[in-house]
Amino acid sequence: MSSSRNRRPRASRSREGSSLSSFSQSPSENPSARHLRVQSTLSQEVSLLFRGGLSDPRLEGVSLSSFELSPDGRLVRIGYTLTPASAASGTRAVQEALERASGYVRSQLALHLDMKRVPQLRFIYIGVAEHTGPDSGDAGGEP
Repeated sequence: MSSSRNRRPRASRSREGSSLSSFSQSPSENPSARHLRVQSTLSQEVSLLFRGGLSDPRLEGVSLSSFELSPDGRLVRIGYTLTPASAASGTRAVQEALERASGYVRSQLALHLDMKRVPQLRFIYIGVAEHTGPDSGDAGGEP
């Protein structure tokens, strides 16, 4: 009889689990704050790697423009733009170089960040950047 007592609470726990899922959705501030913090940290680290850690010449004209971590934290969508010169040579070579570099980038993220799992990286071509660099500001600036 004691074994049937142990089974009943387990069944009720599974019903409690379904009510817990609605509870975990109500205090959405804490998970979203953590999610945004992880997304920001990943974005900063990937940006640093693109500035100085990658030596592939095909990635010269690549600028990272958007960064989105999936809700489950397993995938990062990174939007990138190309300079007009890089886009003229073709986007396929750049996409292949980014796919090849994704393993290295993930390994560097694993070394620098204290994360249980490093998300997969997916690079998405957005378009051609109009102006790049610090001197590409407004022409009607200071006299």
